[in-house]
Amino acid sequence: MGQPKQNHRGALAPQTRRSFLRRAGFAGGAALSVVGLGGCSDDGGSAVRVSRAPGSSAETFAHGVASGDPLADRVMLWSRVTPSSEGDVSVNWMLSESPDMANVLRSGTVVTDATRDYTVKADVTGLAAGTTYYYQFETAGERSPMGRTRTLPQAGVQRLRMAVLSCSNYPFGFFNVYGRVAERADLDLVLHLGDYLYEYPGRGVSEAENPDEYGDGRPLGRAPEPPYEIVSLDDYRTRHACYKTDVDLQELHRQHPMIAVWDDHESTNNSWRDGAQNHDPDRGEGPWSAREAASIQAYYEWLPIRETDPDNPERIYRGFEIGDLVSLSMLDTRLIGRDEQLAGNAENGFTDSGDYANDERTLIDDAQRQWLAQRLQQTQARWKLLGQQVMFGQLKRQGAPNSSNTANPGGQGGVFINSDQWDGYPRAREQVWDIIRGGQAAPNVAIDNVVVLTGDIHTSWALDITEDPNDATAYDPETGMGSMGVEFVTTSVTSPGSNGDPAAVKSQNPHMKYVELASRGYLLLDITRERMQAEWWYVDDIGSRNDQQRFASAWQVRAGENHVVAADAQSQPIADAPALAPSTG
Repeated sequence: MGQPKQNHRGALAPQTRRSFLRRAGFAGGAALSVVGLGGCSDDGGSAVRVSRAPGSSAETFAHGVASGDPLADRVMLWSRVTPSSEGDVSVNWMLSESPDMANVLRSGTVVTDATRDYTVKADVTGLAAGTTYYYQFETAGERSPMGRTRTLPQAGVQRLRMAVLSCSNYPFGFFNVYGRVAERADLDLVLHLGDYLYEYPGRGVSEAENPDEYGDGRPLGRAPEPPYEIVSLDDYRTRHACYKTDVDLQELHRQHPMIAVWDDHESTNNSWRDGAQNHDPDRGEGPWSAREAASIQAYYEWLPIRETDPDNPERIYRGFEIGDLVSLSMLDTRLIGRDEQLAGNAENGFTDSGDYANDERTLIDDAQRQWLAQRLQQTQARWKLLGQQVMFGQLKRQGAPNSSNTANPGGQGGVFINSDQWDGYPRAREQVWDIIRGGQAAPNVAIDNVVVLTGDIHTSWALDITEDPNDATAYDPETGMGSMGVEFVTTSVTSPGSNGDPAAVKSQNPHMKYVELASRGYLLLDITRERMQAEWWYVDDIGSRNDQQRFASAWQVRAGENHVVAADAQSQPIADAPALAPSTG
């Protein structure tokens, strides 16, 4: 690979996820060689959200409807009205158990205005657990499309199905993946693990105009608005509105409740607590605190998400209990506690030495780690899921046991690739390992059935979680001895992947069982008390809108075994799933 990229400020940047995907492929040999793993269009303008002509009722709810953050007794409903004039707008919502909306069980009114960008959110309470509902909004005699949502089950849960998504870049292609997930009537919910949108111009602008350009949507008619990198609150609102005009994204939100968390691109590339790689005040982008606050405000306005702490909007980490089957902890590894990514300290990567060995470096702060420990230790659920952004397990360019690290005895061995993921924060990861082990030495495990769910890296992976994957006395890839849990990584919706060699990856990383580096798609989870099965489903064409998909591979972890094994076959859909919401257009 070439030299690591220079960031705006002239400092040597680390090998991060995006440069990894663009330039870091895997070749064979003793070490991994980094060579390549790497409605709203040009004339749309601000019309994607700002105003409509009086009487154009078809555009009143132009950005669709959505639901999210379901609990056993409540769910968030979302929409947006496009105003015909300035001022307050009263919007009615109604919810029913039947798609004909014949018997309205709950209803209410929300008043919205420009201060919330005319978005509408209602936290509907007093609902029955494990129940499918249908809903609509209405204003000035005009009704929204009909949505469908579902509360979480509360007791006696025997099976759960969910889709896991990440990294949807508008200019890189059509959101066919969203369309295929929307069609699955038997899903209980959808997880989105971040990079719901991207901040770049997306128009193939020159390096002089924007050195961090990523994607060119003009050939597909998918050049995003606004036509420049987003920085201000108005910019972020307009970009969210642009994405929400996509018909497949609208259909996904219309049919399924979503639990979402941000990654970096909802603000800007490789963001951390006090800044970002792709933020430079010297280029007129202002203070980081203002940009971060703008991105967070727009995210809460435009997503069907419940604010965990209104006095601290930066806190997005939160938990969901799905009966006694699943405890889901959604983490923030991006904004609230992350220290800045470090530069590489070795050829084509970095080692766990020098600044990387500093035990004060954090990826999640003390408060979030303590919250996570309490949830893992106290839940009675069979499966403990961690929904988070960046790869948790080790990804090494050159594999080596921990004993080989003479520069930092007791640290991780080998040469790592991506300093933006947990590899770049080894002491922070060890603290999570210690929670799972319960302070015991390996191979003891205090908390069984921990499954980490990850996005960010635009590729597909299934792997065991172990402290020393390259030491045969500490970890056995065949039996899983030494593994404390597993990780399943979903690929991207449209963001580009890699032309690397999966066999070369696995040669240096024996804890990795499934590696696929080229395809776009989603992860389907089928969860029972006996096992959790992860299936990768791919679309082969994002250059046009189509309804094709294919099943690729299935892997599972059996209860109490904490080890990834191949599944015999794909799972079967749930029979007699509740009807999808009918089209009202």
